[in-house]
Amino acid sequence: MRNELNLWVAGGDMRQAKLAELLAADGHTVHAYALERLGALDGVEMEESLEGAALADCVVLPLPAAGEGSLLNAPLSGRKHPLALVLDALRPGQVICAGMVGPQTAALAADRGLTLHDYFAREELILCNAIPTAEGCIGILMAERTRTLWNSAILLAGFGPVGQA
Repeated sequence: MRNELNLWVAGGDMRQAKLAELLAADGHTVHAYALERLGALDGVEMEESLEGAALADCVVLPLPAAGEGSLLNAPLSGRKHPLALVLDALRPGQVICAGMVGPQTAALAADRGLTLHDYFAREELILCNAIPTAEGCIGILMAERTRTLWNSAILLAGFGPVGQA
């Protein structure tokens, strides 16, 4: 069984950067693209182009995969990266993991014969992500208020994973 994988992490925020470092620490060869504002990442090869991405065992796109318009969600890059051009650099059948994949992104991947997995559609991630999301909502609420929440009337709309958390 092969233990080391060739992985590309393209775009995203600090979560993607940390993922790249963790994968490298696990012994995988990791390339990062569109994260250049961070400088170096431990054990990660920082790439200026997608040359070589077609050789990856898996390409990991961010959560959400698409940013404004049809661009790769890449707030840590100094450039704009059309998602279609990112996907054009890959080979048919290649495995792509991305989060919150919209219909446009799914269609782009399908048109190129890519095997796309939406990791945010996995129940375990949705449930684990609900806790920091709920805490973030409470943090914003606390920062915007001039008094405590105690004895306040608050409307909780919906009772999905975030509402439950």
